[in-house]
Amino acid sequence: MKLLIVLSIGMFVFSCEKPLFKDDELSLPKQNFTSNQLKINGYYYNEFSASDNVVYIRNYFFYQNGVVLDGNAYKKNDLEDKEKSYKNGSYYINSKDTKYNWGIFVIEGTTIKFEKWHPSSGGPLRAYIEEGEVLNDTTFHISKSYRIQNASKKDEKTRDRTFHFKALSPKPDSTNEFTH
Repeated sequence: MKLLIVLSIGMFVFSCEKPLFKDDELSLPKQNFTSNQLKINGYYYNEFSASDNVVYIRNYFFYQNGVVLDGNAYKKNDLEDKEKSYKNGSYYINSKDTKYNWGIFVIEGTTIKFEKWHPSSGGPLRAYIEEGEVLNDTTFHISKSYRIQNASKKDEKTRDRTFHFKALSPKPDSTNEFTH
């Protein structure tokens, strides 16, 4: 009998049209990038070492329509294969329906901000802003991250990540259902 009750509740929960948890909304305005402050015909990458002493790369693609695509983190040794997946479209095919791979970016003066969703354990996706300074048209430095909730900053953390440009053509497509 208990199993029947648990199954009935589970079926009810999963049959509801409204999700139990609501993902954060992005707070940055989506706008076209018309500046030449950053090159956008490739991606920006940051190399870092993890606790396993392996060098990883984290990269982002920025697009003229104000969208940012997370190229995800991967081992530096996998760079060639990862770039092939960007060029041949397989990365886009696998990413286009994954909300947390997408976001929005803006540059105001020399300040760069990009906001994207991040998975959280057992709950909705949380939107975080990475903020820093454009150093030149091929380099920017991220110095902090935070969330916007009720028009104020929450969960602010100091960061020290410098991203460098690498040309890549063709880039993955920037169209997705989340940032339009």
